[in-house]
Amino acid sequence: MASVVGSQSSDVELMFPGDRYPVSAGPILVQTGWRGGQWVQFVTSPFGDFFVEASDGNRIAGFILFQSEYYPPTPNLMGSPENWIAHQPRHCQATSVTTMLSGGVRAFFRVYETEALAGGTRSGGPITYTLNENLYVSENGLLCNDSAVQLALAGVVTPQLVGIVSAIPSTGNENRLAADIHW
Repeated sequence: MASVVGSQSSDVELMFPGDRYPVSAGPILVQTGWRGGQWVQFVTSPFGDFFVEASDGNRIAGFILFQSEYYPPTPNLMGSPENWIAHQPRHCQATSVTTMLSGGVRAFFRVYETEALAGGTRSGGPITYTLNENLYVSENGLLCNDSAVQLALAGVVTPQLVGIVSAIPSTGNENRLAADIHW
């Protein structure tokens, strides 16, 4: 479970740019939308190469930098509430190209796990992050600090260590988690 506090723009604020790659959102991401900071994995697609879907925590390729866009008459919370410039509808598979980042990144994340795992479910109370703590990718494809045992109970049998906490969420940084991604 993740909570978003404050602005819904700038889900990820880069402090150091890292490695960037164009990828195409797979059919599930196109249907559901995504927030910046969503970790993804490569999937096969009849439409071509370099398609991604949300990571299950076992396999990762990187994370998506920007929110999906959504243009129906009624706004959808999973789409960008502000990015109406590019006019690239999320629902069109042919135009679902987005930016994925991999290693060498320092960034503030607005979307990350805020509820700890307990017995394989996100019911263990609020997560507390500490400096220099290891960060993994959760069963929901978000940054977390859950133990390997708890992640395994949630279906993440091969937890992926992706970086460390470089700044803890606080009111001074708008409750964003800063991570140095070295995966």
